[in-house]
Amino acid sequence: MKKFKFLIRSTYLIVLLEIFYYLRIAPQVVGTHFVSDNIPDSLGSKYQLFLWELLILIMGESIILIEKNWRVKNKLDNLPKLLPREYRLLIVPVVIIILSGFMMFEQISV
Repeated sequence: MKKFKFLIRSTYLIVLLEIFYYLRIAPQVVGTHFVSDNIPDSLGSKYQLFLWELLILIMGESIILIEKNWRVKNKLDNLPKLLPREYRLLIVPVVIIILSGFMMFEQISV
C-alpha cells in the first residue's frame, strides 16, 4: 500500500511542475471556459491553473481511500505488493495528467 500511495502522490508533483511551467509562459488572463468553436467565453487569472492541482489532489486521495478500504475489507492490507486492481487505478492519474496538460495549454493559448 505504501508503494501505491507513493505513486499516486507523485502525480501531484508532476502536475505541480507542469503548472509552474505553464505559469511562466501564460499571459495574465487565460480562458477559463470555452464554447464549441474553441473561443473562450469566460476569462480569469492565470493562477486559476492551480485548480488542476486541487482536482488531482482530491482525485488521488479519493483513490487511496477507496483502495485502502477495499484492502481492509478483503484482509489484504498487509500485502506488500501492488495488486492488479491498483495498477488499473494508477492509469487514472496518468490520464488526468495528460488531459490537464492539454487543457492548461489550451487555456494559455487564448
